[in-house]
Amino acid sequence: MSLLPRREWRVSPIQIEEWRKPALYTLLAVALGIVGGLMVVALPNPLIGFILIAGLLIGGLMLARPRFTLNVAIVITCLLPFGVIPVQVGLTFTLLEASLILLFVAWLLRLGSPTWREDEKLVSSPFDWSIFLLIGLSFFALLLGFQTLSTTDIHNYFKLILAILAFFPVINLVRTQAAIDKLLRTIIVAGTLAGYIGVGLYLLSRDLQEQLLVSLGRIGYPTEGRILRFILDDPASQPQRATGTSVDPNSFGGMLVLIIALLLTQLFSTKPLFRRGFLILALLGPSAALLLTYGRGAQLGAVGVAALIATVKYRRIWLYALPFITVGAAILPSTFIWSNLMAGLAMEDQSTKLRLSEYQNALDMVGRYPWFGIGFGTSPDPDLQEGVSMIYLTIAERMGLVGLVGFGLVMVLFFLYISANFVRLTDEKQKANLLGLTGGIVGALAVGLLDHYFFNIEFSHMAALFWLFMALAVAQIKIGKPR
Repeated sequence: MSLLPRREWRVSPIQIEEWRKPALYTLLAVALGIVGGLMVVALPNPLIGFILIAGLLIGGLMLARPRFTLNVAIVITCLLPFGVIPVQVGLTFTLLEASLILLFVAWLLRLGSPTWREDEKLVSSPFDWSIFLLIGLSFFALLLGFQTLSTTDIHNYFKLILAILAFFPVINLVRTQAAIDKLLRTIIVAGTLAGYIGVGLYLLSRDLQEQLLVSLGRIGYPTEGRILRFILDDPASQPQRATGTSVDPNSFGGMLVLIIALLLTQLFSTKPLFRRGFLILALLGPSAALLLTYGRGAQLGAVGVAALIATVKYRRIWLYALPFITVGAAILPSTFIWSNLMAGLAMEDQSTKLRLSEYQNALDMVGRYPWFGIGFGTSPDPDLQEGVSMIYLTIAERMGLVGLVGFGLVMVLFFLYISANFVRLTDEKQKANLLGLTGGIVGALAVGLLDHYFFNIEFSHMAALFWLFMALAVAQIKIGKPR
């Protein structure tokens, strides 16, 4: 029998907590190493295994940090909107689609987490019901035109609805002023980079531009056909149109209008999110890229947004705009930008005549299918062609007049909510943020008079940007309203 006292080993809860995370990370690293090794051996291409491991790691991080996921979605929307996951699993998922799905899953996991605080109740807006009504009407139109749908059409419709539904996790996850400021900084930086990339590509030789854009084919970008875009599709005698990494010059211009709305309000705010020197340089890139798109709808939309922001709050813009207006009046009339704009306003050029033909075709289609439209597939009538360069006629074609009224209802309720709460915000930063976001929505609706990209199943990233701006505007009001 030992005479020495027996030592009792006890581990405190604090020590357990200190060792829990390192042990978990070690087990995770070992598991990934084993799975990775098996995939490298089993798969025909070892690179696929490494891509899957990287995807698991990034996906895990995005599930753990939903606001990081939202930032990733913003960057993808601005810089790689047509990028796809290089590994096909039945369907080819876009990078944006995958990030939005992860955002939803992360939000739902957070709702079901035992650490979810009871005081963090679900956030809603007064017009949530109208958004669900719009989605319901779109689904009804989808079913009515189901016989004309392809698998791609159904997938594209799902991406559009996913972009609209992202409104709800955004207003629930963005609950602090610091969070909304960070997201707006991400939008501004990503949008500014998109603008400068568009200008930078435009200044390169056409061969080098095409070579760089075709290299994006590894992640799903087009590698054949119209890689570079030109006025009237005539590279021999017409100017090239800037597209950046957005494939289409008009959708690129529409995105830039929303970025310019944010940049302009930040530039004149007394509490900007960035230094003014940076904001001036940032504004130059998207503005130059917008001019080089030769998108008349986007250019007029940007002018309208600037006028709105100047009229509502920052009247100094009118004063600062006078020198630019004077210089522009002297220089622009001798440029192609001006002649292109005037030809469009006079309805003389071929593009405008084609657009007028599209409008007549769309009106004829709405006349035949007035209530719920033709759905989201192809036209059931061979003498009519789906597709029109106006968001409102696009909705009327796809969802009928009932769907158009549903969309209009959402917009009216949104602007009523904004106007009722804008004057209640007392913080300058919050008012600037809200004005920039609302200005972006106004710009998108103005651009929609001549383009359809904000409600087009083939351009779901534009819909995602549109509804993100709406969600952040609602979040800013929720954050800024006195409790």
